[in-house]
Amino acid sequence: MKRNTEQIIKTSSVIASVVSQSSGSSYFVFQQPEYPRDCKEVLNACSSPHNTSGVYLIKPDGYPEPFEAYCDNDLENGGWTVLQRRLMESINFNRTWKDFRSGFGFPRSEVWLGNEKVAFLTNQKQYQLRLEFQNAAGQSYYVTYDNFRISDEWGQYSLSSLGLYRGTPNSNIEWCPTNEIFTNETCERTCEDPETCVSSTSLTKPERCACVGEYMIHEENCIPQNQCGCFVADKGGVLRNGESFINSDCTRRSNCSNNQLTLEENYQCSNDATCDERNGIRRCYCNDGYEGDGVECTREMIPKDCKDLLTDDTRDGVYTVYPDNWPNGIQVYCEMESNGGGWTVS
Repeated sequence: MKRNTEQIIKTSSVIASVVSQSSGSSYFVFQQPEYPRDCKEVLNACSSPHNTSGVYLIKPDGYPEPFEAYCDNDLENGGWTVLQRRLMESINFNRTWKDFRSGFGFPRSEVWLGNEKVAFLTNQKQYQLRLEFQNAAGQSYYVTYDNFRISDEWGQYSLSSLGLYRGTPNSNIEWCPTNEIFTNETCERTCEDPETCVSSTSLTKPERCACVGEYMIHEENCIPQNQCGCFVADKGGVLRNGESFINSDCTRRSNCSNNQLTLEENYQCSNDATCDERNGIRRCYCNDGYEGDGVECTREMIPKDCKDLLTDDTRDGVYTVYPDNWPNGIQVYCEMESNGGGWTVS
């Protein structure tokens, strides 16, 4: 099992000088930026303390504010910017898209620098990516790619370049497909049955590529749940096949059938019903004294005398009946068990 990992980059270009000419002479102009753009520029700074590994402020071209990054100056010739470090699993890496965009953790320990920062960083120069691993047995190995770059937020931070691969023997790297992450998560969900957890505990590998968070499986692909066929924006989730969802004011019902969503825009409660949520289900419910599905409600039978109340199980006793002109009803004694039953005792 791969336990310790570190992902770092190092620029393969140098800081450019601007050459200008005046009156037949030439000279070099170098404008030192307020903050170094990466750890290579931190290493090339004049002050000697920058030659040691540690946390420094960097500011890639175009990024609005400087941020802290760990600079590894002990590896090879130094100047490596640490993008990710996972050591003892003190930080949870099973996080949301928003977390991975902004970054999390601590530069000196476990950290993910953040998709947005990495995008600005890798698009300003040509960088080499180095991935270092240590397995449970303590064996270390690494791989490098000589032209690493990811796209911006519009491109969903997808991998846009890697370049030539090099590495130590037996250091094969398995890249997860788009929208999947490498995780020990044991629960995935599908567009067809979003409420059921698809367990992967039977797999032999403790970590694997999986669709988690806001992604679901659809025909072996991993897609955002809002692209599932029965995604309902009002609900903020996906319906199961055969399931319905009614919006907050009971004016629209969404139905899922064969992973296809249909909308009833004319859904409306009866005048004798109320839009309500009961036992976790929101729909139209008929008012007291009425029965039906809420869209159509009919008045329940109003007993005018004991005969109207007679059933095979009715016993003698006091009941409420509603004779004509008595809307609030009156209580009477009903003889139900002799002479055929249904007798109102006056």
